[in-house]
Amino acid sequence: MQITFATLEIHNHQNGQFLNHLHRPQSRITLNKIPCSDLAELTVLDNLVFSFSFQFRLPQTKEFHTIEMLSLPRPLDHGKLLIDEEKLMLSFRIDAPDPSLRVEVMHTYQGICDLKELSLLLSGKPVRQ
Repeated sequence: MQITFATLEIHNHQNGQFLNHLHRPQSRITLNKIPCSDLAELTVLDNLVFSFSFQFRLPQTKEFHTIEMLSLPRPLDHGKLLIDEEKLMLSFRIDAPDPSLRVEVMHTYQGICDLKELSLLLSGKPVRQ
């Protein structure tokens, strides 16, 4: 499933100091359930530098809480996912050999604008709204 959000706010910090803030409208992610497992994969399509994917365990309850990101690509690590009624938040670190160069990143997605099934997107067939 591809989800388009009205807004994406990205905040970056380094050594506890604010680096920058970026606002992006109409940002997208894809979400896929991994067959025969309790895992899903989320792909961030509109990141600052590159798109990336990670896996996470599907929550067993309907209450939302912080979920650990699994299989983050290097140099990303220490990832968390939070979903609640109003937003989807991703937090992760861009690692570096020198700890003083590590950057903490927070993505906050709000306002779902559009949902599309990936099978229809990949087939090239028109998607009904």
